[in-house]
Amino acid sequence: MKKLIALMTISAMLAAGGAVFAEGEEILDGTIDEVQGDIMLINEPGTELPVSDDAADAITSSYIYKDVVVTEVKDDMLSTVLAGTDDAAAVKNDDEKIAAQENVVNYIVSDQTLVFSKASGDAETLKDIKAGDQIGVYTGAYEPAVLMLPPQLKANIIVIYDNLELDSLRMTDADTYLDKDGVLTNAANTLALNIDDSTEVVDTAGEKAAAAELARKDLLVFYGNSTRSIPAQTTPTKIVVLGENEIALANIDAAAEAAPQPEVTPAPEETAAPSANVTEIKVGDKSLTNMYKKGNVVMVPLREIAETLGFTVDWDGDLRAVTLNGGIYSLKIGENSYVKGKMAPIELDAAPEITNDLTYVPANYFAEVLECGMAETGAVMAITAPEVQNAE
Repeated sequence: MKKLIALMTISAMLAAGGAVFAEGEEILDGTIDEVQGDIMLINEPGTELPVSDDAADAITSSYIYKDVVVTEVKDDMLSTVLAGTDDAAAVKNDDEKIAAQENVVNYIVSDQTLVFSKASGDAETLKDIKAGDQIGVYTGAYEPAVLMLPPQLKANIIVIYDNLELDSLRMTDADTYLDKDGVLTNAANTLALNIDDSTEVVDTAGEKAAAAELARKDLLVFYGNSTRSIPAQTTPTKIVVLGENEIALANIDAAAEAAPQPEVTPAPEETAAPSANVTEIKVGDKSLTNMYKKGNVVMVPLREIAETLGFTVDWDGDLRAVTLNGGIYSLKIGENSYVKGKMAPIELDAAPEITNDLTYVPANYFAEVLECGMAETGAVMAITAPEVQNAE
């Protein structure tokens, strides 16, 4: 495999705790070009970082996250040990113990370090952090790093575990977010956002930001419950817009270009609406003639056809609405707006209506929304279940 972008290699080594360098061995300021054994080659400061030819193999999150317990606070450094270790327990119990080197992580902090309460999502300051605190720290995966033991990383974002009861219901994620099929999803493909009016969206200064302009931006997301899906879906309580991450975007774009393209299958031919000549509907062995024409639109009974094809149909009298397959599909009487999953509503040739106590829809509802097969032979229109239904 061709060499991956060096910063990602270094970040992965640090995240895994597998980098072995002599204690105190420091790397000069500048961007890192290549690792060769124990020798680190660097470019001059300001040199543009290379994008890997194999970026598709390297793209994960744009940030490395660690849960740690603070052991010492300095003006420009936080000394910490990994949370969940015996060393972390010793710190919380005020035991005098020398931590094992592999559990120690030192974080460089500055006025540029963003600090938040994990429980409330409110902005905090470095002065709010004290020895014994448990914190979560995000380091940019593309940040040049000082390679030494114990690791010395830059703290881009810190979240303080300042209320454990609330923290159990609050999680965070920092990453580059992309528009994937209309859903804002992180680069690691682990979290997708369903943003609504309850979501607070601000910039790093705490000013309100536009929720419609979040794609291809680095975001810090505060959220609670999420679905058990891949990616998990959640309605975030708060989003902090961190801005564009040019290096991350360059690698993401390179990954998209390098990824194997799926085989292109011919698009199915568009199913034309039944012609006005149709006088009979065949669904399996059943023939239906209780249909009528509204102008040139053939209107057919929804429940009788749908249930014959294997769909479940439910009626809500209060809303005058019909749902199919537990709510995956829905429509309202008199509204030319047919809903399928999370897609935008589909408009057909006519709105659904009630005739003789039955709900009628345009015949091409079954093709355009339910993806059924339709074939017209003379005056007969045959409707067949979609392939997924047949497979089941």
